Formats: sequence, C-alpha cells, structure tokens
Amino acid sequence: MSNIGKFHDTAPNLPAAGKVFTGLADTTAACFSGIERPPTPDDIKKYRKSFTGQPGKRIQHWGTENDGLPRPEEFTYGVKGAKDMGVGDTLGGHLEPSTMQAYQQMRAEMVYDSSKKEPLGRSIGRNYNYPEAIKNDPNFRFGVMGSGDKEPAITAIFPPNAPSLSSTEDHIAMYKKSHGSYEPGEQRKRDYTWDKVQGGIDPGTHIFGATAEIDYRDGVAKAFNPDREYESGVKPTEFVPKNVADFRKVRADELGTVRNLGLGQHTLNPDHVYGLASQRFNDWGARECLQGNYTAEEQQPDPDLGRSLRRGLRSDRTFGVPCVRSDIMPPKMPSVADSKNYGNEPGAKPLLYPQPFAVRGVYEEDFLAAHPKAELKDIIMSAGVAESEEHFEQLYKAAQKAYGKKDDEPMSVESIRQALYAEVENGG
Repeated sequence: MSNIGKFHDTAPNLPAAGKVFTGLADTTAACFSGIERPPTPDDIKKYRKSFTGQPGKRIQHWGTENDGLPRPEEFTYGVKGAKDMGVGDTLGGHLEPSTMQAYQQMRAEMVYDSSKKEPLGRSIGRNYNYPEAIKNDPNFRFGVMGSGDKEPAITAIFPPNAPSLSSTEDHIAMYKKSHGSYEPGEQRKRDYTWDKVQGGIDPGTHIFGATAEIDYRDGVAKAFNPDREYESGVKPTEFVPKNVADFRKVRADELGTVRNLGLGQHTLNPDHVYGLASQRFNDWGARECLQGNYTAEEQQPDPDLGRSLRRGLRSDRTFGVPCVRSDIMPPKMPSVADSKNYGNEPGAKPLLYPQPFAVRGVYEEDFLAAHPKAELKDIIMSAGVAESEEHFEQLYKAAQKAYGKKDDEPMSVESIRQALYAEVENGG
C-alpha cells in the first residue's frame, strides 16, 4: 500500500523495505490469497513425494522417470475375448478336463464314503427307522400346517403384535434415564426448576447468552489497516519525544516493513536476495551419486579382464568356468550337495507354466521312458489306469500293435495312455 502524504518520514536517508503493491493487492481478499508460489523445477520435481503420489498417476521410481516407455501407451495385457463367450467359458472353459482326467477324477472320488452315501443330486440316507404310520402314509409331512392365508416370512419371524415389541410410557421413560434413548429431534429434558430462576424461564422461547454492547464491525480490515479505527481514516497526529519515537522504530514491529536492527544504510538492489544458492557449481546430485557420471572411456572394462597381460602368457584363452557346465557330463546319481547346473535344469518357462503332473514330481520325459512289461504293469495298476489285469493285457496288446513293438521290447507309459484314449473314443 502507498503511504504517500499520510506520514512524515523521520529517516529519509534510509531505503524503504519491502515491495509496494498497487491495485487488487490493497483488498482483504488479496491479503489472504497471497501470491502464487513458483512451480518446482522439472529436474527436482521427480524427487518430491507430492509428484509421485498424484491422483491417477502410476507410481514410478524417480530413477526411471525420464526413461522411455517399454511398450506403447495403447498396449493392453491379456487376450481379447469373443462377444459370444459367456462367464462359464471365461472362468472355466480352458480348465475343462480331458476324458482321461475325468476318468481319473471319478476313480479317485470313489474312495470317499460321502460319494456312496450322499451322491450328487440325492439327499443323504441316514437309515432312520420311522413308525409304520409314517411309512404307510405317502402324504406325511413334518411340521405344523399353517393358516390358509399367505403369510409373509417377516410376519412369521417378527410378529407386529408381539408382547416384546410393545412399549409403554414407563418403559420409554426408563430407557431415557438409563440409556439416554431420546427420539430423533426430541429435546433433552433434565427436569430443571425453571420457575425458580429470575421469576421463571420458558426453555422453549428463552435465548441464553449475552449480546455485545458495542457493534464492532470490519475487525479483519481494521487489523490490517489500523487507521480505519478513526472516522477520518487517518490516525490523529501525536506529539511524542524524539527519543521515544526512535525507540519505537528500533524495538517495535511495523506492518509491511522489516524490523530495524540498527545495521545502518545499505545500498542494495530492489531484487536483492539474501543467502547462498543451493547449487553454485556443477555439483553432483542424488542421481549422479547413485548412477555415476563416468565417461564412455571410463566405463570400459579393464584391459586384463578375462586374459593375462604378462608377457609369454598372452593368448586367446578365456579364464574361468561357465555358469552352466554343459561342457561336462552330469553325474548318474544327482545329489543335493552338488550345486552345479549341467544345462538340464528347467528355465523360466517351466517355472511359470509347470507341467500338469510336475507337482507330484512326474514330468513328460517320465511318460516317454521305456519300461519292461512287468515294471510297466506295476505302474499302470498302481495308478489305477487299468481296471484289472485283463484290461491291462488289452491295452498292452493295443499299444504293441499301434507302435509296432514285439513282446520282449520295453514300452512307455505314454503308449498305454494313447491306447486307453483310443479305447474311450471308440466306446470300449
């Protein structure tokens, strides 16, 4: 605000402190709104929590903020489904068991007693010995027959005329005293003797409290501009000793000006800012401390990496051993103490998409391994694939015929499985 013509400058040699704003800055709303803060620089914004936690923004580490997108913005995960695909096809269509898996599941469920006593679609039979009157009456029903009218369930469960639901005035007054159970909007009564206070008070119309004797208005505006306390809008002139005025200038805080610390007169520019800049030189920040700022030559590997620089030992030979030891034969009997990888361990795909029987320690190569007839019979009968020995002989002969094997040649479990699939498809 401009104070030209309102006050007498007692120290004209001292520069005025602060900045002068004109126009809308003189209003109370402008004093409360303040000046908009400058935005955070782009190279510092990514380190602030307010930037990484913005609504609708994906949380990303500040170290990868300037990296390019690994995929285009319109990329979406998953497979686009067909319009005629229902919920059942979406949730369980791809998990439909094969004929062999359904047969194995049925054989596995037969060992449970509940499958025999309580089959699907029938109630459980408890072998109750009912009286003859109940056995001979086909129309017998348990329970008591209700009234002929159609009575809703809520009336049967909560009868409207039940004695427990009726409340009297004494009950309501008792719950108000014990639990404070007042009705919505009901005034709380404490049974005060209002007729004995100042000749009687009606609590329904009486207003409690006191009114102000002076109608004080524009309190905020007068706090910011004390001159508005006076009718003329200017504080009356007051004659005080000079030493008192100088004392007030040094000890008191004036609105809109910095405090006089008695440091004398300083010829500074209007836009002078005290303090030191946070970055005066090309200093390293947090990113350089984590990632480094080396040149391309400094990032090159050491010249003696993987080879010797000594005279007489220089050659194209590579020192060390590979991580995957495919150069040596794996042992016939694996051991848990052997930590070497011989190249026969599963990769990322089998770990993400394991085989159907991998949980039980059975893999595809186990189904393709050849076994003698006696050992193969023991595996098939123990797994419950064949119902009997005659059934196994039929599957064994069918597999021999399909694969062109002789009687003394070993066969695999997969050949018996294929023979069983062919038998099921032909309706055998």
